[in-house]
Amino acid sequence: MDLIIVIAIFALALHRELGELRTLSLRSNNDRMALKIAVGLMMLCLVIGGIDRFQQWFEYTFQTHVFFINGWLNSIPYNDLSIYFNYPSEVLVDTFRAIYNYGFYVPFFGLLIRAVAKRDFRALSLLAFGTFAFHYLVHFPFYTLTQGHQVWMVKGEFPPLFRTISPLNHVFPSMHTSISVTYLLLAWKQPNKLIRVLYSIFCPLVIFATFYLRIHWTIDAIAGAAVGIAAVKFAQYATRKQWLPAVINFLRGLWGTEKQREPVSLQS
Repeated sequence: MDLIIVIAIFALALHRELGELRTLSLRSNNDRMALKIAVGLMMLCLVIGGIDRFQQWFEYTFQTHVFFINGWLNSIPYNDLSIYFNYPSEVLVDTFRAIYNYGFYVPFFGLLIRAVAKRDFRALSLLAFGTFAFHYLVHFPFYTLTQGHQVWMVKGEFPPLFRTISPLNHVFPSMHTSISVTYLLLAWKQPNKLIRVLYSIFCPLVIFATFYLRIHWTIDAIAGAAVGIAAVKFAQYATRKQWLPAVINFLRGLWGTEKQREPVSLQS
């Protein structure tokens, strides 16, 4: 039910773009390319999810941690913002639980739908180089080498967001924060005011939810925000350099299809 509500909110903001999806035609080179890129990005999400599981297995099996930072995290003043919340409302807890659970992927699909509906290849390039691949590449070394746990686990408190007790509850940097900052910065580039307003409210709430639910420390969010800004900068650079057409032509070469000039420019 929570997921349905979140999707409905995004669908309301994207109702014009959702309507434009009906105009997509497989007879159009541009439309086919936009759809192929979108499907490729969705497949990339699944591949990275598999890599994430492999990384956790590798980390747990070989005990790769070099830096143990729980004591450091607990010693920093004002690093635990959850002490300011007393959780008076079960509805409020459930709301932030839903925002946290679905704030990682739903905003991505919102931006993806908008880019496909508008045949916006520049936006597709920004999503390709600025979202999951970049974030996981940056975060994985921290998670592999550093052992730092969530606030509730370090403090020995029951979390309002039920989490399985695990040695792999990584926190530094916060990927929920980094990806939310990236979504927010990308959304601010959209001409649709409803999209800008929705992401300006929802993405900060995702970050707040990590504090409210006793998951992340303040320093996690600060580091995550820096990663999110870097992701957008990198995506803008890759887009200016026309990396997406280069990747597409490289894949065509692997598949033995004819290389062709891209039908659109990614330049702004």
